[in-house]
Amino acid sequence: MEITINDFTSAKDPEKSRYLLMNKLLMCQRELDKTRLYPTYQILINIHSQLTEILDNYYRITQRESSEAEVNESSANSELEKSFELMEWAMKQILNCLENARAIYDFVSDNINIESIGLDSPFNREGYFAIPDNRNMQMKVMKYSNSLYRVLKTKEVDSFKISIITMPSESLRNLIISGDILNQIVYHIDTQLSFPFRETIMPVAKRKFLEYLEKNSSDEPRTFIS
Repeated sequence: MEITINDFTSAKDPEKSRYLLMNKLLMCQRELDKTRLYPTYQILINIHSQLTEILDNYYRITQRESSEAEVNESSANSELEKSFELMEWAMKQILNCLENARAIYDFVSDNINIESIGLDSPFNREGYFAIPDNRNMQMKVMKYSNSLYRVLKTKEVDSFKISIITMPSESLRNLIISGDILNQIVYHIDTQLSFPFRETIMPVAKRKFLEYLEKNSSDEPRTFIS
């Protein structure tokens, strides 16, 4: 399903290339229709960024050449033109998928709430958070570490069935830290959405949680994004 630059640079047959790319884009859209956001969203972001850079450079070059003396087109230039035409065609399709993916991302992010239920401290590089997998009726307990380069590493350390009765924050905190009483940095990342956990809820929650940690951290802002 992944769309790469090779899909454009190796385009010998324009019609066949369009057909293959359209199939990949349809697969991306099917994933989004099922609210499975990742890795589709990241794939679309990556290829959009690469194509934008390539096409911007191409437009600058062609504008400069058009003001100079005309030269005879070689077969190599003709093949290159096919690749750029394919890129221009694909960009419109990619943008449509990307807009759908962004809408899902924003909706999920807006429906995730984060609160501290443990020790309130700006030294929050390591700790725990609980997050629900509503589709499978589970509460996941994750241990996290926040590195210097804005990368949030997580490891699932426990899980339990979600009860119909909401567990009080204090009980949830005590359950999480029972095996590690020295680290009482605990957060509850809550959502009522029942979207796919691994492909959607967890990756969006991690990005929102990372922003939350940095906003409430004693450290200087970091500039690299995972």
